[in-house]
Amino acid sequence: MTIHLKKLCVGANDVRDLFNRQEFIRQKYSETIHITRMFPKKYQDLLDEGSIYWVFKGYMRARQNIIGIDRIMGDDKIKRCKILLSKEIMLTAPKKTRPFQGWRYLEKKDIPKDDILYDPKNFDSSNEELISELSNLGLV
Repeated sequence: MTIHLKKLCVGANDVRDLFNRQEFIRQKYSETIHITRMFPKKYQDLLDEGSIYWVFKGYMRARQNIIGIDRIMGDDKIKRCKILLSKEIMLTAPKKTRPFQGWRYLEKKDIPKDDILYDPKNFDSSNEELISELSNLGLV
């Protein structure tokens, strides 16, 4: 059964910030990865076409396909989880989410609908605030 993760995109204001951070990571490691402390117990279900849904300012706004999950050891000898992600970022319909720490599992019924594929050349971050406001009013 496919499940997904939702994760706060800490330190990023919008999808452009996430994209730029991941470009830096791709240049350094030649792959799109996200490192987290905890290894998901349901990793097999995540590998069955699961995605990571990124939360910005209280809204799920983007997702990436999960390609692989590995256990790694950091330079500090602490075990971590390396999540291999697709390079493509899919923008989603905004979905309000309550604050949480770390990551949470998402079932199919809880995921927002896909909108469009993120294009760094045509992304207008001013739309993000408008979409959030419309969502708060129940119009999106």
